[in-house]
Amino acid sequence: MGRLGKVLLVAGAMMLAIPALAPAAGPPQIKAAWVTEVTATGAKLRAEINPNGLPTTYRFEYISDAAYRANLEAVPPRQGFAGAAQAPPGKEAGVGSGTTFLAVVQQAAPLLPATAYHYRPMATNAAGPPITGPEHVLTTQETSPVFHLPDSRGWELVSPVDKSGGAIAAPEALFGGGDIQAAVVAFPGVTTPLLTYGSATSFGNAVGAPPASQYTSTRIGSGWSTANVSTPLDSAAYGDDPDGVPYQLFSSDLSRALLFGGLACRGNLAGCPAPNQPLPGTGAPAGYMAYYLRENATGSLSSLLSAADVGHSSVSPQAFEVAFAGASSDLSHVVLSSCAKLTADASEVPSGPQRCDPNAPNLYEWSPAGLKSVNGATPGAQIAAPNGAVSVDGSRVFWTRGGNLYLRDGVETDQVDVAQGGGGTFQTATPDGSFAFFTKGEHLYRYAVATKTAVDITPAGGVVGVLGASSDAGSVYFQDATGLESWRSNTNTITTIAPGADATLASDYPPATGTSRISSDGTHLAFLSKAELTGYDNADAGTGQLDSELYLYGPPAVGGPAALVCASCNPTGERAEGSSTIPVAPANGSSRAYRPRSLSGDGTRLFFDSEDSLVVQDTNSHPDVYEWELNGAGDCRRSPGCVNLISSGRATEGASLLDATADGSDVFFITSESLVDADPPGSVDAYDARVNGGFVEALKPIPCIGDACQGLPSEPDDPTPGTLVSGPTNPPVRFFGPKPKKHRRHRHRKIDRPGHGKGKNPTGRR
Repeated sequence: MGRLGKVLLVAGAMMLAIPALAPAAGPPQIKAAWVTEVTATGAKLRAEINPNGLPTTYRFEYISDAAYRANLEAVPPRQGFAGAAQAPPGKEAGVGSGTTFLAVVQQAAPLLPATAYHYRPMATNAAGPPITGPEHVLTTQETSPVFHLPDSRGWELVSPVDKSGGAIAAPEALFGGGDIQAAVVAFPGVTTPLLTYGSATSFGNAVGAPPASQYTSTRIGSGWSTANVSTPLDSAAYGDDPDGVPYQLFSSDLSRALLFGGLACRGNLAGCPAPNQPLPGTGAPAGYMAYYLRENATGSLSSLLSAADVGHSSVSPQAFEVAFAGASSDLSHVVLSSCAKLTADASEVPSGPQRCDPNAPNLYEWSPAGLKSVNGATPGAQIAAPNGAVSVDGSRVFWTRGGNLYLRDGVETDQVDVAQGGGGTFQTATPDGSFAFFTKGEHLYRYAVATKTAVDITPAGGVVGVLGASSDAGSVYFQDATGLESWRSNTNTITTIAPGADATLASDYPPATGTSRISSDGTHLAFLSKAELTGYDNADAGTGQLDSELYLYGPPAVGGPAALVCASCNPTGERAEGSSTIPVAPANGSSRAYRPRSLSGDGTRLFFDSEDSLVVQDTNSHPDVYEWELNGAGDCRRSPGCVNLISSGRATEGASLLDATADGSDVFFITSESLVDADPPGSVDAYDARVNGGFVEALKPIPCIGDACQGLPSEPDDPTPGTLVSGPTNPPVRFFGPKPKKHRRHRHRKIDRPGHGKGKNPTGRR
């Protein structure tokens, strides 16, 4: 072995003999901070701290929100925690000198009831100055919380008491569909709310019993009146495929309704030995699949297709198919999809004898003037979105073919994305269709119909999804990789309103079906996020996984600057015990044409479902319906807003939001709990939590049983019976209080809810 080899051998042996060096010690690390057991006068402050190899001490600092803000607004301004109290008081606690994260806890007391406090952990060792952990806010409970509905609301039973043993169906619960919509209708001198909904059971004044009966309830002076609006259709003509319930959509005022007539052959039998008969007097062609328009004031029905329409096609009646694609809000214009030729200027692609190719569909627009083609002689057209693609007057329809975006404007057709080389994806349009937004290649474009031009409003690109736009197209909200952004036309600028918001929470978009909600003037945006956006620790208290929370962006008060608030975060600051949600546009057969209201028109009220218990009165450990209300709106007098139950918080199977009126005065939900005396237990009903609502209920006499039905005897002559007089034969009288009650722990049975990881639930939501 050479000299160099011997040197290397000796050096290697020496290296093996030297023990591995321990990691260098350093400043402490603080991974998380949260609060538990918040009461009216105290709370437990918790954190996870790693001493990082040196003897370490820690403390919590906490200060009221009023004092915190006063520090920031002082002249000169002070640090927000200046003068803060400390836990433990007067000294720091030790956390050892280990190298792993340890959980620590300290009691913060005394605290004032119904008061917000800022708190943070701090840790110190010899490696340097104190390390500050995450800063959060907690709010103490009221001293004697009493359940009350906000805004002087009262519960009103909307669905009838007698449902023939049935129940009100949740969204998507009837053959994968069902239509639920709310509205307000003006009558001379009065306005009244309405709600339409479905049930698998037929009750009331039904003239037919298809597999899903439809009802409309109207509020009258003394209660709610319900009409069964089901039509005499063949129940065997319906099923899961393609559109399993008759009612597809109502107009915005519930005055009209669109009905699917069922399959061409009842029961989908081979050879069609039992064709589905059209409704008499409607003008529907015999043996063909049909759609009907119902005028709800009179109950009259008319077919959207005539014998002359289907006469253009070579497709046989039993092979003929047509589907609902979109409509104007008043249902005066309805767009249908079919591969068949239904107008003289359309065409169809054959696919076997008396059949057409379903992969080459056409779009047709129905109006009282008749049927006309949207895409002309070239098949392969699809509606651009299930809602928002048809203008209110039906004159403009956005549609796609071959991956390109088009607009049928009156009698003209223009390619919206022609300057971009095609490939545009429609997002939303103004109600009159004069402006539209579309995306291509992570860029967002604003298209003006008047000039037939599209402007890229995101030159830097990076657009992931669009949440929605104002009704005048003056503002639009979109998600990119860095957060949530807002674009305003008056300044042509982009503002980041929620840095770090989830770029992957796809349930918020697209606007036609997603969960995000925008006020018509574009000043308020409601959206879901699993990212921590306002300092609230949304790690689930049980699983540690991040729960989705509901956020509202907009003016926090009259004249105040725009701000971001978490509407569904637990006001106490305690970690979440489940996610909060707002409904997407529910599936109704093959369409998603209606999105329930969650945000009031002025943006001051927000309604949502939450699995978390956000108020102390929510005790059922199941999802319930809540309202968040802006400070100064209704009876809320807390900044930035108030959160309250809309459902009871006690139902053993929870409750689910259905819809709300535009101003939020009426909030509709379903629950299996009987919330008024008139509602007997044992069914699922629709309720309205109405501002200044509720009906006076007659007091029910307590029934008597057996001897209790006898009249009271007259009082004795001697008010002091001898049996109560002490003496040699009568020991002193002893009076015993009532027997102490034994507290029984109830295990609430949780009904699996669609969208919550398990099976079906009559009050659930996907």
